[in-house]
Amino acid sequence: MHLMSKFAPKLLMGLSLVALLPTAAEAQQARPNFFDLLFGAQRHGPNGAQNNSLFGTQPDGQSLYGHQNLTPGMEKFDPEYQVPGLGMGTVDYIPPLTVVVFDPSFTTLKTDNPDAESIRALLADKANPLRAQDAERKAVLAFYKADGFKPMWTESGKPTAKAEALLKVIASSGADGMQPKNYTPEVLKGYENADAAVLGDAGRLARLDVGLTIAALHFARQLSAGQFEPNRLSLYNDMHPEPVNGDEALKAIDGATAENLAAYFDSLSPTLPQYAQLKQALAVLDKGDEVPFTAIPAGVAVKLGKTDPRIPALRERLEQLGFIKTQEVPPADIHTLDQDLVIALMAFQTATKMKPTGILDKTTLKLLNNNEAAGKRDKIIASMERMRWLPKNMGERYVFVNQAAFDVHVIDHDKTVWQSRVIVGQPTKQTYAFYDKIQTVVFNPKWGVPASIIINEYGPKMRKDPGYLDRNGFIVVDQAGNQIDSNSVDWFNIGPNPKFGLQQLAGGENALGELKFLFPNAHDIYMHDTPTKPLFKTAERAYSHGCVRVQNPREFAQVLLGWSKEQVANGIELNRDTHSVQLPQKVPVYLTYFTAWTDDNGQLTFMNDVYERDAAIIKAMGYDPNASKLPQPAVAQGAVSGGIIQN
Repeated sequence: MHLMSKFAPKLLMGLSLVALLPTAAEAQQARPNFFDLLFGAQRHGPNGAQNNSLFGTQPDGQSLYGHQNLTPGMEKFDPEYQVPGLGMGTVDYIPPLTVVVFDPSFTTLKTDNPDAESIRALLADKANPLRAQDAERKAVLAFYKADGFKPMWTESGKPTAKAEALLKVIASSGADGMQPKNYTPEVLKGYENADAAVLGDAGRLARLDVGLTIAALHFARQLSAGQFEPNRLSLYNDMHPEPVNGDEALKAIDGATAENLAAYFDSLSPTLPQYAQLKQALAVLDKGDEVPFTAIPAGVAVKLGKTDPRIPALRERLEQLGFIKTQEVPPADIHTLDQDLVIALMAFQTATKMKPTGILDKTTLKLLNNNEAAGKRDKIIASMERMRWLPKNMGERYVFVNQAAFDVHVIDHDKTVWQSRVIVGQPTKQTYAFYDKIQTVVFNPKWGVPASIIINEYGPKMRKDPGYLDRNGFIVVDQAGNQIDSNSVDWFNIGPNPKFGLQQLAGGENALGELKFLFPNAHDIYMHDTPTKPLFKTAERAYSHGCVRVQNPREFAQVLLGWSKEQVANGIELNRDTHSVQLPQKVPVYLTYFTAWTDDNGQLTFMNDVYERDAAIIKAMGYDPNASKLPQPAVAQGAVSGGIIQN
């Protein structure tokens, strides 16, 4: 987000102050209850840094969304600088195609009772109103054919108790951040009075039975793998969730009773503890509960340096929301809108999509007095959806990068055994969401300088200072890879396609730092050290061109390799040549994006949607963030309804 020029000096001054804030450990506080964690209690991370429980401001100060470009000259530290971005990467979601659920070969089949005959005739009719995605269509047709077209949900001209149980399960799907209306059989208008919808009509009864089967299968597959195909939402998603097999799901559903049907669907949900915790948080939100707080009174606008009797209340509110740390204020300054408060206020305004003026005005006051200003429900729903995209079995031990939180955790049996801050891609050159396996740690890596940087940065430097490359650890190589004298190059006429290469030798100022962690993938993304350590002090660390920079790479290498601190140090310091070490066992790595997440203690934190990926999910759902409850949107052209596309 661009700031008006008149605020730039104040912003830079404020950010400098924030970067210099100490991180001394704070006193251990009593653990807050879940309600406090959800609605305003503050989370203290490593070194006492605060995370905002409402808006997701990260440690060490206020968020300004991380949309800044790299400062001049900083690109030399970015090994992916030449990688083209894809903009914000969001696309309008287009649901998968659906087809009519019918099979013309069913016209020749025989049945042994009227109910089965009604279902056979329905499924043999190309003009029937039932539609489903092709994989679900095939499973439904195979199921009824194999079972002689016997009804699964109806008996004696009406829905069974099992059908009522299914309708209750689907009606409560909002608890999982899903939309109940999307699973309603086309013959029904809602989830009540299913008996009245069929009234003993054989044709409608058959449509209800097959419609419930389609709905049950569609719900099962979406509960197990997500409501949306992730790669249809963002160009930066490379996720391939696998829904439950249709034939197996229908077999399990058919074998379930009215009493244990709900348990089967529960078994399809993500097993990560965070899923249940987010589900609980969503339930609290849907009750409409809010943490009591004293609203800031109305009054005239207040600017930097001005005094106002409401400033103590403003400070208290920003502390509650996590935008400023609790601190002692001299009595003489208690009513003054000082620099720290202005920076905190600008961060709040940015997080709530306002122009970050740092002025306490009428609009800002309204949002400060609103507990749901940051869209907590949106973040929870989007995060629950993304959790369904992950594998059911993530491994006993794995690496988990949360891009929205700018951190990495090593997880062992659902517990964090190590964590660190990271830097991820800029919003227009994002880090992809995908998973792979870390295989190799490279010690003292070299960096091959991209042609664009040779032309635009090092060419001009060499024209001004012919000894620059030699002094800074670079070598020039010919097209065969042989080192040549840097003075043999005509730096005034290198052209658009240099006939030579440039390598930065291993060392402390190398763009990749001391260590690189490889997990071969189609996006050329890896994790690595960096010499630009000051960037880790900033709040939202979206500075790279896609790769993930790790604040504490030596510790990361220790954990991955099972080495001691001394072994890693020796690998770097005693052998300055570039060399690789294979992990004794490949470790799964998940590059994810969650704006609502809980830690090992169940503490809930919200992060800013810096990549605008939440917005894409919510838009795809047709979700109204201003509604007090989960929405029930009308079915539009092409929208999903009960596994059926209404065209």
